[in-house]
Amino acid sequence: MLFFSVALFAQENFTLTGTVISKSDNMTLPGVNVIVVSSKVNAVTDIDGKFQILVKEGDVIQLTYIGYETKLVPILNKSAIDVVLVDIANNLDEVVVIGYGSQKKSHLTGAISKLTNEKLDQVTVSRVEDALIGKISGVNIQATNAEAGAAPTITIRGVGSITADSGPAVVVDGIIVSSDFLGNMNMNDIESFEVLKDAASAAIYGSEGANGVILITTKSGKAGKTKYSYETYTGRKEAFGSKNYSKSVKDWAEFELAESGSLSETTQYMQLLSTATGTDRDWQDVFFDGGNITSHSFAARGGTSDTKFSTSLRYLHDEGVVLTDDYKSYTARIKVDTKLNSKLDFGINFAPSYTKRRALPTSIHNPLRQAPWLPIYHTAETLQFINTSNYPNVGIGDYFIEDHLLSLDLDGNGSSTRPRTTGDANPYAQYVEREHYETETTMLGSTYLSYEIIKGLVAKSSLGITFDHRERSRWDGTKHHSAGASRANYFQENRYRLRIISDNTLNYTKTFNNHDFDILAGITAQTRRSESTAINGSGFKNDLLKNIMGADPTTITGAEVNTVLNKVGYFGRINYAFDNKYLLSASFRRDGSSVFGSNSKYGNFPSISAGWNIAKENFMRENPVFNSLKFRASYGFTGSENFNVGSDVINAWPYLSLLGNTNAIVDGNLATGFSPLNIANTLLQWEASQEYTLGVDFGILKNKISGSFNYYKRTSDNLLLENPVSYVTGFDFGIINLGEVVNSGLELDITTKNISTPNFSWTSTLVASTNKNELTSFGDSDGALLEDNYGRNSQWINLVGNPISSFYGYVVDDEFPNTYWTSPYFPIAGKSQDVIVKDLNGDGIITNADKTILGNPYPELVWSFTNEFKYKSFDFSIMIQGSHGAEVKNVGDEYFYSEWLGATISPAQMVADGVVSDASFVQARVLTNDIVQSAGYFSLRNINIGYNLPAATAAKIGLSGVRIYATGQNLLYITDKGYNGFNPEFVDDSNPRAYGAQRGGTPLFRTTSLGLNINF
Repeated sequence: MLFFSVALFAQENFTLTGTVISKSDNMTLPGVNVIVVSSKVNAVTDIDGKFQILVKEGDVIQLTYIGYETKLVPILNKSAIDVVLVDIANNLDEVVVIGYGSQKKSHLTGAISKLTNEKLDQVTVSRVEDALIGKISGVNIQATNAEAGAAPTITIRGVGSITADSGPAVVVDGIIVSSDFLGNMNMNDIESFEVLKDAASAAIYGSEGANGVILITTKSGKAGKTKYSYETYTGRKEAFGSKNYSKSVKDWAEFELAESGSLSETTQYMQLLSTATGTDRDWQDVFFDGGNITSHSFAARGGTSDTKFSTSLRYLHDEGVVLTDDYKSYTARIKVDTKLNSKLDFGINFAPSYTKRRALPTSIHNPLRQAPWLPIYHTAETLQFINTSNYPNVGIGDYFIEDHLLSLDLDGNGSSTRPRTTGDANPYAQYVEREHYETETTMLGSTYLSYEIIKGLVAKSSLGITFDHRERSRWDGTKHHSAGASRANYFQENRYRLRIISDNTLNYTKTFNNHDFDILAGITAQTRRSESTAINGSGFKNDLLKNIMGADPTTITGAEVNTVLNKVGYFGRINYAFDNKYLLSASFRRDGSSVFGSNSKYGNFPSISAGWNIAKENFMRENPVFNSLKFRASYGFTGSENFNVGSDVINAWPYLSLLGNTNAIVDGNLATGFSPLNIANTLLQWEASQEYTLGVDFGILKNKISGSFNYYKRTSDNLLLENPVSYVTGFDFGIINLGEVVNSGLELDITTKNISTPNFSWTSTLVASTNKNELTSFGDSDGALLEDNYGRNSQWINLVGNPISSFYGYVVDDEFPNTYWTSPYFPIAGKSQDVIVKDLNGDGIITNADKTILGNPYPELVWSFTNEFKYKSFDFSIMIQGSHGAEVKNVGDEYFYSEWLGATISPAQMVADGVVSDASFVQARVLTNDIVQSAGYFSLRNINIGYNLPAATAAKIGLSGVRIYATGQNLLYITDKGYNGFNPEFVDDSNPRAYGAQRGGTPLFRTTSLGLNINF
């Protein structure tokens, strides 16, 4: 019996020998892990890439190696095999998605970056864009609004427009969607991102591609047994506060006593309040309360050789980091692709979502500038300070407002006073007594039908529909303001948007001898409809009905706006490669838009690009350094018609003379009539951009070092903007084509494989990009001055030779003694309203001629450096990231330091005392470089440590894979020493020509989380 068993074993098992080779350079690979899937017997290739392993007929071996695609090989009638592994990072045969098609990476001639979703779904963020920060050169993603669920600002290769949208186009599975849809996507559904950065790559999208294109490919099912996955994480978010804005009664009293030797009556009052109530707090501790973020995602994917499907569900809850901030998201996706027969393919994609966000009701500067001694509610201890004559009904439990205070004579000099920073409201009530909600229901649906007419010639027709309904409701309760019910208000807006796109293409691919052709022709048509209704009411008596039904009927007003935009495009492209060495691509698109009049309705967008795979030349084949080397050059045109001048109606039909409803008093009676809305411009035409890019892609030392380098220059002209016009027209502005902006810069991507062994690997990636923004023409508007939107009179200038938005004002020369302030020791942490400025032209007085450019909001360098380590079943990655060169105009300083309470007593007295030579030297601080602060930062952007359960262990519990991980985002975030605020990336973007201001802003935050991925 023993002999029989041994003989049977010998018949079933045999030794398999093999060699593993890298496809990219045909070199053998040492240290490749080889495992028999069924028995878990394993081996490792030696220095020559060879291995031996015990197998039996029908076994499947799995080969894995860091940086290469995992490969499964069945053993059928073989005792020796050669296995070729594909290099993931430098796979020249890797397919890259491009506009209306795909192309081999080795044949690309444009500047296209691909990012595969390997661990992006493990970054703890509520929007997919946030996970891309620092991942792609030339793409700058700023947390301009850090509220939960709010969209960041994305720019590709700088800002090239003024009133037109500067964000990239977004294409999901071939269908163009609004960038708003990024907030409704599940990262677990996404297979990869491709970013078309240069005009030559984006020109196929014509007017959609003026600011680059982000192509998103979602995951599809694969033939075989259905695979299920469950992914979850939960984390904690904590806000970054500002020490510069912290306030304390105790600290201020000590400062004042040291400076003056005594305490003012106001400071004594504040001490009395703080002692009586036990309150001496930093309001940041109240409002920056932190929050949790949790995600649950489930997916099922599979199919047969003919029909494949992918389905998913996700729930996400992000509590934000500011009091009342909250965001919830529910998403689903169904994707089916099927072969109806050998020539006919059909697919359908359906992705609904629902989000609900409680937005912050007011800028954070409003509550945080309040006094630290102020309690939230009145208590028994505070009743003694109430001015009962003016506020007889105030009692315990009511909100404490500064205006409730009595005036007291604490120094015995017969005069009385009380502290008052602002009497608008209790800071806590400003938030909790206001409920501002935004709900959005979206749907992305698409279907396609493709037919192979003859071999290589495919006709494809696709239809995409995107729909979204956004409802905004704004309830301001009767207690949110010191004025009480008179300030209560309700506002509701409903917006419905529908976009229908039909794309029809013919694509012919042919390879013969050394020639590769890919020819595309197509036509696209789309319509965009928008309907918006709004209603507003006030006159509420109480908070029982928080809707329009509780309003005084005589105060209710409403509005409705409906618009339609239509566009048609014709396009074609030829991609050609000879012998995989010489590459050429040319495209042309002609778009027509309903935005423009008959004489300028159409725009033409051609492009051409070329490449040379020099590493494939005979004289380079024996080169020991370069494994791949490709030079690229491209030139192309794109355009834009998506501008925003604040009126949806004018945006839709700017070339027409439009009328709007208006009311007037005629003979003492109210009469309804019409009035003009705009100045028609029949000559209005497409905003245009032309761009060239020079680039090189390389892989050296057996692809241990690989990457790319690009230089670009993009010129945007015929800018669509509002230009001042003569008052005799009855308007302040008219829409015209005016000006030219140039963006130029460098982009660098480098990946190095520092260590690659069977048990340990280390890979590094450096991503960096520079950008220079310059206004090169602005017609009669050159030198135009603009002021901020806060009524603080700080200025910007649009001056040729400088960036589009440049900060403008005086340069501070010196502070002056606090003896010249009206109230040098109040409020807490206060600053003087005025400073002494420099006489730049030396004429002895200060005039507008002494103003100068003080900075601009555009970063000059954005970079990241990522290191990834793997040791057996453990992996660890860390990314540091930074931005440098940008500045921000921090108008919030005037509020946080209450500068208007520190007005100058008498500039004339300062002249008499010899402090200044002329009164004009005393200027408001907000008009100077004192509020222009560096927006540069250094961040420990991402850390991820994970453990993958061994396959054999997972199999014992019925699972195919288990991963446990911990992550951290922004664990360290360092701003410039001179920056005072909460978020250097935050800006008010309401005016592109006066860009870069902030007045508080939602704070940035750090996140720590734990996650679990299960596959079965």
